[in-house]
Parts: sequence; structure tokens; C-alpha cells
Amino acid sequence: MNRPQPALFHKHAQAARPDDRVSFLRLSAGERLLAAAAVSALLWAGVYWALN
Repeated sequence: MNRPQPALFHKHAQAARPDDRVSFLRLSAGERLLAAAAVSALLWAGVYWALN
């Protein structure tokens, strides 16, 4: 009564798939700081726009 499980439940199915998503954990420290500064600048630009 053992049915084969779909590939979703295999542990190695995800490891074999190339991961082409962007991960902030894989960025260098400088790139993370630059991304944080860009987000902060966008937020402050939104605040400036909202207050004017």
C-alpha cells in the first residue's frame, strides 16, 4: 500500500533546482548597506512628498 510520493515531498528535489531568486543574505555587507540606504532614501522621499 506504499504509493510513491510526488517530487514535492522529496528532500533532494529542492536542492537539485537552481535557485535564481534574489536573497539579501547572499549579498555582501556593502551591498546590503547600499540596499538599506536606498530603501531609507525612498521612505524619506515619500515622507517629504507627503508633507509638501
